[in-house]
Amino acid sequence: MLTALSIIIFDYISTKTKEYHLNQKTMTYERAYNTIYDQYKDLSYVIYTGLLKLTNIQNEFKYMKNKTYKQKVQIKKELYLQVINRFNTLESKKLINITFILPNSEIFLDMKQPFKRTMNENKRAFNFVKNNKENMDSFEVKDEDTGFNFLYSITVENEVVGFLNITFSEQAITSSLMEQYYVLTNFIIKNDNFSKKYLENTKQYKDAHFKGFSHNTNILAELKEVARKDIISLRPEKKISRQIYNDAMKNKPTSIFINNDNVIVTTIPIMNKLTNRQEAFLAVLSKENGLSNLEKTYRLILLLFVFLYLSVLLALYFLISRSIAEKNSLNKIIKKDKQLLEQMKLAQMGEMIGNIAHQWRQPLSTISTAASGLKMKHEFGMLEESDIPEFTDTIVTNTKYLSETIDTFRDFIKEEKETKEVVIQERIDETLKIVRASLENSYIKLINNIDYENPLKVKIVAEELAQVLINILNNAKDVIIQRKIEEGTITIDLIQTNKNFKITIEDNAKGIEEDVLPKIFDPYFTTKHQFHGTGLGLYMSKLIVEKHLFGRLEAENTNQGAKFIITIPLS
Repeated sequence: MLTALSIIIFDYISTKTKEYHLNQKTMTYERAYNTIYDQYKDLSYVIYTGLLKLTNIQNEFKYMKNKTYKQKVQIKKELYLQVINRFNTLESKKLINITFILPNSEIFLDMKQPFKRTMNENKRAFNFVKNNKENMDSFEVKDEDTGFNFLYSITVENEVVGFLNITFSEQAITSSLMEQYYVLTNFIIKNDNFSKKYLENTKQYKDAHFKGFSHNTNILAELKEVARKDIISLRPEKKISRQIYNDAMKNKPTSIFINNDNVIVTTIPIMNKLTNRQEAFLAVLSKENGLSNLEKTYRLILLLFVFLYLSVLLALYFLISRSIAEKNSLNKIIKKDKQLLEQMKLAQMGEMIGNIAHQWRQPLSTISTAASGLKMKHEFGMLEESDIPEFTDTIVTNTKYLSETIDTFRDFIKEEKETKEVVIQERIDETLKIVRASLENSYIKLINNIDYENPLKVKIVAEELAQVLINILNNAKDVIIQRKIEEGTITIDLIQTNKNFKITIEDNAKGIEEDVLPKIFDPYFTTKHQFHGTGLGLYMSKLIVEKHLFGRLEAENTNQGAKFIITIPLS
């Protein structure tokens, strides 16, 4: 009976651990996809502003109705000559088209087909941009220009005189993922929005494994050149392939472990934001030995427990029938078992540290975005002298933060702490530099009420305090975005008393639900969408504050939202 119970328990633990690991993989690659998508969104805006400055087309579009046919042809020729060099240069960024569109949806200039006159059928997108006075980005499946569309309005004195559409190939996403993550990726597209004639004649797309789906031949060619030959030779069974395709089209990111090949297949749905319809999915294949080894480890532990039960019974039998010497043998077995259990605990700690390491990807993405922005501004002749310190400071600050983060977690594991005297106001400022750009990009106002006239000097592990502040500030930013708070604010205060000092961080995101508030510091508990949070941030923050800084971390609701209070003793 004990053996059967052990099997049930270990099977349950194994299943839950596998689910957790797969969820972590899903979240990792969903975040990676969103980060890369945002980079191309930023790039498209740089291209848009650069083209307006280069061509001054807005003034031509304003009076286009009054132009003769000959004048329009001449304007189109001049516009094409002005843009063609930029267009060709951006092909390495997987840019596939730039179109200039008149307010009546007529394509004035298509850089791929400059002499073709046609009407763009996507009037819904134009109306959205025009009526809402905001830009539109979405993935669209259509003949010739399938990809990620970034649609911008061309305005003169608040009047929409035309549109500029910038399209990147789906290969932009797959190439970036494969360069950054040592994985294989493919883009699987539904055929619904392609015309039958186009699919019959095109060499751009070929049939995927299942009917009704296609993939880009350029991506297939790139897959043959990558280093992951151990994955590209993968040929899943038909049953597993069917499961992958079925799960991939459920509008929900997911991961499947193919045990025989030690490969995890993660699928991320690609939605058309206007129709709210899934047009495709991104498949990410990553080699994974951990889950296979985990199952072997659980089997070994199960066998050890069975062996333990048998040993106990055998020891009891020999204890009664023979001598005390057999009891010593039993003690040796128990000691060995305890050692194995301690090793398992250490392995679990290593897994937790591995999960925390995912926090490093955000500053890496910030560095990549800053470098790309600097390069693009230089290529378009928009680089000003004041831009260079701004971009380089961002790169240096985030690089320093990465190094400090590594040292912080290394010290946490070793439990060897280095304290030094710092000015708290300066440490808070250095921390705010790291998150300020992220807050500004999310239109969140940072209200700094810190008193700088009276510097507060304290001996403390400053890097760990910065880690806690960043976790709390990022949580506040995420909840403001998640709840779509208009005019979001985060307020930070520093309060000194005779025995301690307090740092308070308060947002205006309407607070934390009363039933959730007691759980927010529990490990792996998160109120975020399952693909945007691990539940480790606040848990680790509380550990750092209480065990390393000898203080308290508390949370409460205010009239505005949630307030986190960090209390640290002065000595």
